[in-house]
Amino acid sequence: MARIHPKEVRSSLFRVDLRRLILWMCLFFVFLALGNSLHAAYQVQHGLLLQHSLDTNRAYAEKLAHVTNSFLETSAQALEAAALDVTESRLDLAATQKELDQLANVTDTFNAIIAVDFSGKVFAARSESAFLVDTYLQASQARQLLNAKKATAISGAFKGRSDRWLSVIASPIFSPDGSYAGFVGGTVHLQGGSALQNALDKLHYQDGSYFYIVDETGTVVYHPEHGLIGSSFKDTEPVSAVLRGETGTQRTSNADSNDRLVSYAPIPFSNWGVVALRPTEVALSNIGELFLKTFYYSLPVFIISLLAIWWLSRFIAHPLRELAQVAANLDNRANFSRIRFIKGWYAEAAMIRKGLMQSFSAVGNRIRKLHLEGTTDPLTGVVNRRGLDAAIEKLMETTQNVAVVMVDVDHFKDVNDKYGHAAGDEVLKTITALIMDEARREDVVARLGGEEFVILLPATGLDPARRFAERLRSVIERAHFGSVGRVTISLGVACYPEHGTNVEDSLVLADAALYRAKAAGRNCVHLA
Repeated sequence: MARIHPKEVRSSLFRVDLRRLILWMCLFFVFLALGNSLHAAYQVQHGLLLQHSLDTNRAYAEKLAHVTNSFLETSAQALEAAALDVTESRLDLAATQKELDQLANVTDTFNAIIAVDFSGKVFAARSESAFLVDTYLQASQARQLLNAKKATAISGAFKGRSDRWLSVIASPIFSPDGSYAGFVGGTVHLQGGSALQNALDKLHYQDGSYFYIVDETGTVVYHPEHGLIGSSFKDTEPVSAVLRGETGTQRTSNADSNDRLVSYAPIPFSNWGVVALRPTEVALSNIGELFLKTFYYSLPVFIISLLAIWWLSRFIAHPLRELAQVAANLDNRANFSRIRFIKGWYAEAAMIRKGLMQSFSAVGNRIRKLHLEGTTDPLTGVVNRRGLDAAIEKLMETTQNVAVVMVDVDHFKDVNDKYGHAAGDEVLKTITALIMDEARREDVVARLGGEEFVILLPATGLDPARRFAERLRSVIERAHFGSVGRVTISLGVACYPEHGTNVEDSLVLADAALYRAKAAGRNCVHLA
């Protein structure tokens, strides 16, 4: 057997041919790119991680503000409902006490619930630990709630009878003649346990980060160190900024070398503010781990680069093969999403991909146009009966209450008979425009045919719907309709779920109310 000399082995390994030349060049440039990437990552990763931490901390502050705002709004809504019932009871003491007891049974939001007359005297209470019946409000923050009168309000932090810091959410009540009569208030303890405090205690990071909340005067209403509740932070820069309604984040340090990320966000309902603090060293603690991961994930690039030399032909053919499969199933709508992910990385594949996407888009636009034509009234541009049915179905899935306003143009047949159908069409167009001006973006306006319209008001109660209907009636009554002159409308109002088990039932009851309005002389609003 012939013996291979070591010099021949070395000569075969280092012989320069095209294959080896491409391989060594690829290795050189891959290592060069890898080294440059790691160096760049090491230089910039610190800044990126810090910016990400700043953004994350700001998002955390905004989330805290949102959670607190939602808690306060939900609490205020419960009080508003109770205040409305107290008002309807004509401030009867027994009924008021019953309403306070009922509210306390259905929610654990408040530590105490009180009813206060316009002079500041507590005339009913559920749990008298904070306020005694037949006593007067003493704290200036609590008495300031009497000045809110027609709006739900919240007090700043103040000390109660047991030397405990608390805050009061208040909703006004009114006498039978409509005059201000006081408020129904819910007390939230800021120390010693409350639903708000328990909810906020669960939102802290476990890495030394924390947050606190201040009221509109800069007084601390929540802090993980409960002993600091009631302290004034109004002179600190983050608190000053958040009380101006600003949202922001910054990196700060002090004489004790406490380098921290500070973010703040306002709480709109109460004019309070959240300040979140996180140690900078915690935010940057995993930079070494990230650098190692960058190095680890960069290694496969070298291997992939070598393999790409052998199976580059597969990548050239792959986009064309997928595009051909899509073209063979052009009637399958699912392929439109698929084609967006096909990589047309060279000119021919990109041109075919663009042509197929244009074809899909043209078909889709035509379908959308046909759908729009099928659900839109051609004269007024609002939805027709089919579009209304679709809107009702959607509202039943997403909305808890919906007000229904039925509208009918008074003596519209006389308008057509006297001035012609063209003038009648112009009247309908003008009325549609006036309705759209009064409606909100989320409201649904539909024409049921002839001179009859229906308006769906999502998340609207009966009283706001009545005011909307009366406002719309007044606007149309004052409007001028060219040669036709003045035109009036009659309206019927119903509200789901108060009226009917679904919106369709409310639609029927609103229609019945409309006919009562017409029977009552027209140009008026009747409720279901």
